[in-house]
Amino acid sequence: MMKIRDWFFWNWIEDLTERLGGRVILTLSAAMVITLLAVMFTDRWIASIGEQDMKVRWIRHNINMLNQLRTNLLMAESAERGYLLTQREVYIEPFNDAIENARANVKAIQGLVTAKTGTMHREDQQAWLLAVAARLEAKATQMQTTLNLTRIGKFDEAWQVLKLDQGLVEMRKFLEYTQLLLDKQNEALRVLLVDRESSIVLARVALFGSVIILFLVVIMVVRQLFAEMAVRDRLRVQLAEELQNYETQLEATKDLLGTLALDYQSDVERERQKLARELHDELGSILTATKMDVSWVIRKTKEISPEVTEKLKKTMRYLDQGIQFKRQVVQELHPSMISTFGLWPALRMLIEDMAERNQWQVDIMLPDEEDPKVSETIGLVAYRLVQETLNNCTKYAKASKVSVHIMVELNFLKIEIEDDGVGIDLNTIDGTTHGLSGMRHRVMAIGGKMELISEPGKGVLTQAMVPLKLQSKPSTLTPMPV
Repeated sequence: MMKIRDWFFWNWIEDLTERLGGRVILTLSAAMVITLLAVMFTDRWIASIGEQDMKVRWIRHNINMLNQLRTNLLMAESAERGYLLTQREVYIEPFNDAIENARANVKAIQGLVTAKTGTMHREDQQAWLLAVAARLEAKATQMQTTLNLTRIGKFDEAWQVLKLDQGLVEMRKFLEYTQLLLDKQNEALRVLLVDRESSIVLARVALFGSVIILFLVVIMVVRQLFAEMAVRDRLRVQLAEELQNYETQLEATKDLLGTLALDYQSDVERERQKLARELHDELGSILTATKMDVSWVIRKTKEISPEVTEKLKKTMRYLDQGIQFKRQVVQELHPSMISTFGLWPALRMLIEDMAERNQWQVDIMLPDEEDPKVSETIGLVAYRLVQETLNNCTKYAKASKVSVHIMVELNFLKIEIEDDGVGIDLNTIDGTTHGLSGMRHRVMAIGGKMELISEPGKGVLTQAMVPLKLQSKPSTLTPMPV
């Protein structure tokens, strides 16, 4: 299955390459590679921008927590001083809340970031957070001690603790540590924002650059396609011109072959006419002279030798049969009736003569004698076609009815000859049969066509289309007397 799929895939690739061209395929492949690289780099920069956004959120969260931590410690110190001055219990709850909120702020700080190393190592984060928490707890303890002394009425001791340098030192250290953390976070935020802006610019440049490159590649592909189309159009025009030239040459060759075939038929008919004339003149003269001599001998020996006379009369009958056979052979070699009486009377005489000899019931339909005007070559082809078809009917058809219809349709002679004989199986007929091939070649040589339609027991229908106009003008044959 995989081999079949691979075969279809490679066939598709070859077909696409053949249709679009190798350069277009290479350009499209380069465009795909550039697109993939642009997508990869853009995705990488987008992921980097996402990481930077997450760090920015961390830093801003930590800055907010540090500011809240400082605010809560200052609020706790204000509540402490308010309680010392007024001894009102309303300051106790804000003090406790501020201390708890400050402790919560310390716990909420996460992911400390510096400008040089990025995210701090876990040990550095814990050290800074422990330092801030320690300063917070020291200050909270000092303020809680002050509150406790005030609550039990030891106001002087409470003020003494408040005025000690230790509380001021712890407060300064707390503010110093938190300020250092704020400075580090703000610097890291500034650097990170600059880096993020650079990443955004690079991503945009990569995106727009890839778009521009793809646009240029598309323009190149379109230009290449137009160039390929122009080349193919030129090749198509050239091919059409060559095809037209080949068709012209083929038509000229066809005309030449038709002319040669017509010339060949004319030569054959001319030789037939020559042979028929010689048979008519020479053999006819010999037979006529012999018949005259035999008649003279009969008159001389009539009284002397009756037996010789009877024998000579029998010889006279043989001579008459020879003269009749000679006339039949001459007529078959060259039907002089066409030259003497015209095509249509000659065809009618031929059909009626063969119908009388074979006892056929014949149906004849011929054009008028005046129209159309048929050349002698066309007339000979039509005459031979009818003659050969009727000869086949005589030899093989065993028919009782024969119809011969000839009509003029669109500069063609349409010939249909049908009999009700035994028919033939066209699948068993040898295509080289002399009679059929001879008729077909005669018709095809002048640009016509011939077709036989038959089945066993259903007779034979011969159809032919013979053109009335020829490309060449073969020489006419001299009429010969009968």
